[in-house]
Amino acid sequence: MHDKIDELEKLINSATSLIKKLEQENGLLQKQVDSLIKERDKTNKGTAKTKEFKDWRQKVKKKLSKICIKIEKASSQQDKLFTDYGD
Repeated sequence: MHDKIDELEKLINSATSLIKKLEQENGLLQKQVDSLIKERDKTNKGTAKTKEFKDWRQKVKKKLSKICIKIEKASSQQDKLFTDYGD
């Protein structure tokens, strides 16, 4: 009977030490998960900023294109204005 109690105590101590080890490993894994979540959030923010920049750049290109068209139009009309005075 005494031997069985000693064996149970050893098993309990072994299980307790394994649980503590698993808790420590779990803590380390939780820190890694938190770190990865932070990195993912940084990446997502960077992606959002990149998208905003691309959208802004596209808008600027459209505006510049419209301005170029207006300049070309004005330039072509300017030739018509001064054809009468050139001769």
